[in-house]
Amino acid sequence: MPELSSVVQPQPFTIGIDTGGTFTDALIYCPTTDTIVNKVKVPTNHGQLDTSIHAALGQLLIDGNILASDIACVSVSTTLATNALVEGAGRPAALVAIGLGDTVMDRGALPGLLENNPHVRLQGGHSSHGDELDPLDTSPLTSFLAEVDQSVEGFAIVGAFSVRNPSHELEVATLIRHFTEMPVTLSCDLSAQLNAPKRAVTALLNARLVPLITKLLEGVKRSTEQYGISAPLMIMRGDGSLVSSDFVASKPIETILSGPAASAVGAAALSSLHNGLVVDIGGTTTDVAVIAQGKPVAAQAGAVVGGYETMVNAIRVHTEGIGGDSYVAPQPLSRSGFTVGPQRATPLVVLAAAWPNLTDLLKSQHLRDRPKIGDGQFLYLRQGRPSLEAASAAEEKILSALVASEAPVEYSNLIETSIERTATKRLISQELIDISSFTPTDALHLLGLDQRFASEPAQLGAALLARQLDHVGLPLARDARDFAAKTITRTVNRIAHTVLHAAADNDGFKNEALTTILDAIEELTVSGRAGNLLDLHVAPSANIAVVGAPALILNKELDEILKASCDIPDTYEVANAFGAAVGRVTVSSEIVVSAPSRGKYLVHDATPKIFYDLEAAKSFAETQAVSTLRRDITQAGAVDFEISNEWDVQNVWLDGRSFFVEAVLRSVASGSPF
Repeated sequence: MPELSSVVQPQPFTIGIDTGGTFTDALIYCPTTDTIVNKVKVPTNHGQLDTSIHAALGQLLIDGNILASDIACVSVSTTLATNALVEGAGRPAALVAIGLGDTVMDRGALPGLLENNPHVRLQGGHSSHGDELDPLDTSPLTSFLAEVDQSVEGFAIVGAFSVRNPSHELEVATLIRHFTEMPVTLSCDLSAQLNAPKRAVTALLNARLVPLITKLLEGVKRSTEQYGISAPLMIMRGDGSLVSSDFVASKPIETILSGPAASAVGAAALSSLHNGLVVDIGGTTTDVAVIAQGKPVAAQAGAVVGGYETMVNAIRVHTEGIGGDSYVAPQPLSRSGFTVGPQRATPLVVLAAAWPNLTDLLKSQHLRDRPKIGDGQFLYLRQGRPSLEAASAAEEKILSALVASEAPVEYSNLIETSIERTATKRLISQELIDISSFTPTDALHLLGLDQRFASEPAQLGAALLARQLDHVGLPLARDARDFAAKTITRTVNRIAHTVLHAAADNDGFKNEALTTILDAIEELTVSGRAGNLLDLHVAPSANIAVVGAPALILNKELDEILKASCDIPDTYEVANAFGAAVGRVTVSSEIVVSAPSRGKYLVHDATPKIFYDLEAAKSFAETQAVSTLRRDITQAGAVDFEISNEWDVQNVWLDGRSFFVEAVLRSVASGSPF
């Protein structure tokens, strides 16, 4: 476990950076001495992630007393791809589908994705053995390219069974590149798996992300150059591996779940966790990942983000919209009385530190005879003066009021109708405005468990919520302190339930059944009743490492609910940045050997090759895999590396004899970035 030191240690140093939902964490790490030299947190600017990284780099180098020339590597995990998919913020791209019929094009998420992205279908495609089914007909392509040239920023290509023979995808890509300099994504480059609709979705989403990742990488490179850092820039992928920025520029979709992956890698390393669970409690979300043999467990079916099932290799992570900055809102018609999350809000204690008059506004609300929905909530502009050209009437009213005020405005005085409430949510999602309310962070300040800011705004906010009424007309809490305690209990309960669901999913236990049990336990806890004949409790049997800024504060109550002893490693608050700093460069490949007829073996590589001896076919596949991986891992930024091969051979028994069906060679190259 690394120690934190203010003493400059021998180089080389690595910088690890993670752009989280609330904060961008960064640290300088010396692998030679296993020492963390400096660590910082800066607010994340979602609209311009590179500015957050720029600010973090500046603080690291100045406060850490490190020369830019001593930096050997800068590694970044980023939320850009994940956020873009969730918010539908990718750039427009076009899809070229080769040999895909109506039934294929109408499956999964593909039809919905094509509603706002143009596509063309070409005759062609191959069989599952790589044989050409129809000649490639590119005649419709030229007119299509001319038609969409001004409306898209990239192209994706998917061909029937292109993973068994990519020749048609390669030919179409060549034609597109002759016509335009826009980036082109081939589905066969992203996955070796079958399932054309899913590959098409993955390729099209990737094409939509390329312009975004290009902008981010250019911004980060400018920042490193401005600070005089000439070290390679590495990016963490969703499977926990590092690759060079140039390598990932054409495959940005591989960075989805980059943040949770960095957290899992970092927490496992910091806590020496070999098998168990990693819980990362952030400001916006809580992520739970399973660790097996020291590495995050991968999602078997590929990552699912923003409702899209992809073929991207990524860790299996359970994410819940609960964290230190979760929005606490009264729910007068529900039995629970109030909710915590999933929306994020700026804590009252944080906003009051920037705008001291906020405390006076809270006091004036407290003097009212009767509570109002929206008490203790404030709206403010995120940055700059927004344009009103495309704004609706409700949006214009809200933005104009905030521009005129130049300070946070009371929600209850500004928002009066359901249309305006919807407009507020839309403006928040567009990152034009933000909302501040009571949060778990405020609750911790009120209870004296967090002392970074003055606690008076938290006390006032909690008091306003405590007097709100529940579904039977009773106050939500006895007083401010009681409401703060209830907020923390509910927050930790949600976190604990996420941990248990992750463990259940790993064990193949039905989540619906677990939910029923957990609901019964919570009902007994809330009501204060205890079963006379039945003791209900569910507890994880695995070791648990908890990281994230609130980890140490919430650990005791989390231990009690889970009936377990959770480990809080040193440097727990920036474990994700540590994961980025200590990650390894890893690339993989998969080659299939099939048997189109008895005694005939086909190696499905870039150029399929036929053999009449299985061992000869396997030997050729291994040679090709090693050659490909040597090239890829060098491009990915590894200085030295090792390659391993593993065969999965499928045979069937008929009439007492074994017959070869298929063999899959999975090869992995892994090495250090410096």
